[in-house]
Amino acid sequence: MKTYKIPVCNGGENIVHDSYFDITNPANGDIVSRIPKMTEGHVDRAVSAATGAMAGTDWAHDGVLRAKVMLQWADKLEENIAPIARQLTLENGKLIGEATYEVSSQVGVIRYNAGLARTVSGRSHSLGRDSFAVVAREPMGVIAVISPWNWPVTLMIRDLAPALAAGNAALVKPASQTAGVSLDVLRLLLEETDIPPGIVHPITGSGRSAGQAMVVHPGIDMIAFTGDCSTGRNIMRDASPTLKKVALELGGKSPMVVCADADLDKAVPTLVSAIFTTTSGQICTAPSRLLVERSIEDELCRRLKEAIATIRIGDGLDRASQMGPLTTRDQYEKVLKFTEMGHREGHLVAGGEPLPEDLPAKGNFVAPVAFANLPNDSSLDREEIFGPVLIIKAFEGDDEAIALANDTEFGLASAVFTENVHRAWRISRAIKAGTVWVNTYNRFYPEVEVGGYKQSGIGRMAGLDGLHEFTQTKFINFDSIPPQG
Repeated sequence: MKTYKIPVCNGGENIVHDSYFDITNPANGDIVSRIPKMTEGHVDRAVSAATGAMAGTDWAHDGVLRAKVMLQWADKLEENIAPIARQLTLENGKLIGEATYEVSSQVGVIRYNAGLARTVSGRSHSLGRDSFAVVAREPMGVIAVISPWNWPVTLMIRDLAPALAAGNAALVKPASQTAGVSLDVLRLLLEETDIPPGIVHPITGSGRSAGQAMVVHPGIDMIAFTGDCSTGRNIMRDASPTLKKVALELGGKSPMVVCADADLDKAVPTLVSAIFTTTSGQICTAPSRLLVERSIEDELCRRLKEAIATIRIGDGLDRASQMGPLTTRDQYEKVLKFTEMGHREGHLVAGGEPLPEDLPAKGNFVAPVAFANLPNDSSLDREEIFGPVLIIKAFEGDDEAIALANDTEFGLASAVFTENVHRAWRISRAIKAGTVWVNTYNRFYPEVEVGGYKQSGIGRMAGLDGLHEFTQTKFINFDSIPPQG
């Protein structure tokens, strides 16, 4: 077991804690991390320090300094990929290969945003012979970054890196279930770089105390939250008295549309990876609704059944495993409830095989399942399950495919598999989702924005829009009209 301290900048005063909480390994129930439990008082002191750092340092005005610090952070993260990936698997349960990818991919994300730190540019306008305007982009101020447990390194850095690049200070509250690995990443920023003291503050503890204190605090100017819809709505409500800005990436019930002319040799493995083996389906973009053209439904389901039957379930640290445990016991029980509902309401197309007998009894392991013939009002078809549960529906023609794809309150991600570029374009343009992949899935790049339509969120992360999300614009008017009279 690893006992953590809250990292502070070199020369900073260590934070003393009397209370801790434990993180357990989802694969066997063993305690792997002990984390300080912070309170409303810690949040208040962190906000005061961050506000002081914004006023008392050049951080907000010096893009060269910000780029330097972020490049140092990226270098340190690159040197520590293996131990951080291992801690990620111990706390989250995901496969060690996926954990390694998650950590290593964020090196490039930080470096991309380091480049943006020197190019936070506005625009100018000539408004007449004697009038000129500058529209400047300025930092929002003090940001609260609240990140989830499913991709804790990726989703923390995705918000924190552009927030810092734009010149903000930040309080960072990682999910309690993966707080240890998040602190490991933040330690490399705070203890190994030239970041000014007070610019970044880790906050660990429960959402009800520390998280809520951040949301309502009048000294915090913006909330960047990634997580479930109900929490996002609560954040909007509780942030409203102070009218602070909110950026939310929330849930999804994403469709994958597979047309009759699709390459099934690519479509089926991509589907299996995206809904089952990647984070055991615990990813908000997971294609939990498969929409397949009726003429190939039987063939696709046959291939899907064969593919699911070969998935090896086990500990994420075992390189032979192809699907790990669910991260939390609550999520484990939720997925089992939905699986039982699927057996009652629909037809089991694939999966549901008995689990290997040698899996630890305290592990959060579940079998992947795919159901069809569900009623339209089924909770399985409407709610985000966040696990390895797939719903299958058949369609006839593009119009029905589009109608089914949009028949959800969510709009985070989607995909279209077809060899016909015109069909791909038509369906992609008609789907109401922030991301549409064509003949691929779950491909993300630091240069390209992501975010949701409808109930899947507000705002955009990554890319230039992701940087601009953490800025506010100021109109400055220069007037040289001579005095009259």
